[in-house]
Amino acid sequence: MESNRLEAIYRRYAGELYLYAFSLCQERAGAEDLVSEAFCRALLSLDGTEESWKGWLFKVCRNLWLDQCRRRKRLTGEPPDPERLVGESDLLEDLLREERRRTVYRAVQELAPLDREIITLYYYGGLPLKEVGTAMGITPGAARTMLCRARKKLKGRLEGMV
Repeated sequence: MESNRLEAIYRRYAGELYLYAFSLCQERAGAEDLVSEAFCRALLSLDGTEESWKGWLFKVCRNLWLDQCRRRKRLTGEPPDPERLVGESDLLEDLLREERRRTVYRAVQELAPLDREIITLYYYGGLPLKEVGTAMGITPGAARTMLCRARKKLKGRLEGMV
């Protein structure tokens, strides 16, 4: 694969993949390692259209994380990088928007691992249900059902908070 193409794909998907990786491993260094390893594997193996890259990268990231879990059997938490969540307009509005995002993000992080994963893939990763299913190793119908249930749980956690 040519380096310019990989660089363009990295610039396009690295931020989303980092957020997903962070939601899985709950630590900054681990998330960076997962993203780095996913792109190393992309450099070595993936050919095809750009539409297939995003789902494949998320799946690789998930599989790398599962491998790490099998090896280490531990999870830790660290808040996300605040620079990634900066707003654009009025300062007060930005602060309120930021607080809402953090509240929602904390509520997502408190969900069960599978619920957290599907919410992260769909909303933070921007994957369509078909690719979410592929990344998680389930059918698109099962992904739709899991997403619906996870949304209800998230909504219950957020009632009165946002």
